[in-house]
Amino acid sequence: MADGSTRFSRRTALTSLAASAASSLLASSGRAQSDDRPPVFQTARHQFIIVRPSNLLPTISLTDVSGRPAQAAPVPGKVLLINIWATWCEACRADLPLLERFHKVAGHQADVVAVSIDKSDRQQVKNYLQKLSIRTLPVYLDPDGKLAGNAAASTAPLAIYGMPLTYLITPSGRIAGYMAGVADWLAKDAQELLSYYAAV
Repeated sequence: MADGSTRFSRRTALTSLAASAASSLLASSGRAQSDDRPPVFQTARHQFIIVRPSNLLPTISLTDVSGRPAQAAPVPGKVLLINIWATWCEACRADLPLLERFHKVAGHQADVVAVSIDKSDRQQVKNYLQKLSIRTLPVYLDPDGKLAGNAAASTAPLAIYGMPLTYLITPSGRIAGYMAGVADWLAKDAQELLSYYAAV
């Protein structure tokens, strides 16, 4: 009985030690883990949703509106916002100009790229952007759904739950979460959220 008790005590101690080490490792690898508590960013209709597990965004080759190769990838020290939109999305008409303004004002703080999932030719997308006076915002095309796809039927790394939809990617390349609907990323609570993830 004493031997069994000793074995149990050692096993308990080893399990406790392993759990402690795992906790320390998670803590040191960034805040975007299961205990993640970023600042709240919300609009009248939506709130920033944390994605768990926080997977790495794979490298996926797309094209820009001029047909040149392009990739949506973060750079060290900067958060990346990937906005999913389409020309037939009514709310995107309001969201894209906000992203254009964010890109102009806060491009030093975070990168942003708007990814169209339109299946039409790129000239139609270019015409749509011209009507909205979108001139400096980086725009990529994903007609085949390689980067973003329907949440139920796609293997794309970014699931589409509606549009517009903006994913936040950490500087280390992890998919932290998403914001549905029209959002002003220059708002105070949005800026606090970006600052939080910039340090992850």
